[in-house]
Amino acid sequence: EEYGRATQLVRKVDDVISGIVFISFANNLFFICLQLYNTLEDGIKGTGECSSRTKKTTLLGGYEAAIYFLFSLVYLITRSVAVSLIASQVNTASDVPAPVLYDVPSPVYCVEVQRFLDQVNGDKIALSGLQFFTVTRGLLLTVAGTIVTYELVMFQFNPPSPGTTVAPNITTTLPT
Repeated sequence: EEYGRATQLVRKVDDVISGIVFISFANNLFFICLQLYNTLEDGIKGTGECSSRTKKTTLLGGYEAAIYFLFSLVYLITRSVAVSLIASQVNTASDVPAPVLYDVPSPVYCVEVQRFLDQVNGDKIALSGLQFFTVTRGLLLTVAGTIVTYELVMFQFNPPSPGTTVAPNITTTLPT
């Protein structure tokens, strides 16, 4: 009965916050892809744009923007992974009773234990993003795969930046 009440509570909370979960994951995915794309496209370099007005010297040799960009990217990835792992603990906690129920000795095993086992294995208890996805540990790997796929597709369709040379396709034939 307690497990049933706990699952009902998770479902009610999920109804309230599923929109926030969806927006959070979409926002994190978008900004991670954007920052990774900009990093891989332009590289990280000191620009010297952040300079002092009184002296024409820079605080960190012109690398302020690069340091900020790297910190921002690391913070965004860390925050996204932490939110995913914390939200996936709901699903992980719902599977905890199963091993205990499988270890119930035969003389004590009864219909109630079987029902409880069916309830634990049958229901997928997890937070969701507007019922489009459920937040589990596997979702983290799926999101990482999506990000890698996006980056590969963007590089495949994006022409090389100006100033880079592409080796011409040279074919030679050997005399026979």
